Amino acid sequence: MNGTLLREYEIMQNPALGANALWAYTQGFISRPAEELQPITLWHFISVLPLVFQDTSRKMILKRKQSSGLRSILDRDTASSVAQNESIFNIDNRLKAMENRTYRSLNVAIACKLITFEEGYFSSDVPFKFSKNVSDETKAVLKAANKLGAWAGSMTVFEYLTILGVEPLK
Repeated sequence: MNGTLLREYEIMQNPALGANALWAYTQGFISRPAEELQPITLWHFISVLPLVFQDTSRKMILKRKQSSGLRSILDRDTASSVAQNESIFNIDNRLKAMENRTYRSLNVAIACKLITFEEGYFSSDVPFKFSKNVSDETKAVLKAANKLGAWAGSMTVFEYLTILGVEPLK
């Protein structure tokens, strides 16, 4: 395997990083004003790791302004090749492939009390912050997860999943 592919594989196998990404997502999600908050569901979490662990989609999230919103990552950028945007449109395959990793990461996040589960919904009371000894790639994953969470927090779960083109897991 070449270095980039190996590094991406190692990142995806790390449930602790996945737990931190889900925590960052949760904190971005709940950063909305209280009257605008939607509940965080398992469907939200299922989408996070396939988007932030994959290099192309993570870069697309990071290069957009937070005020641009989720739909901005779907815009076809004429400066970019169509193939770069295909990573977002083909999320279903990655969703299914990473389902078990997401569950393991969510279990770690709950066990470490980064995320809580009450009355069928997820939340977090632990403020999100970066550790000092974090690699640039890990920071990118966490920043992308936080931004994705902020975007998702401004819409219903139906809107969020529809924009991403996610079909329910079977």
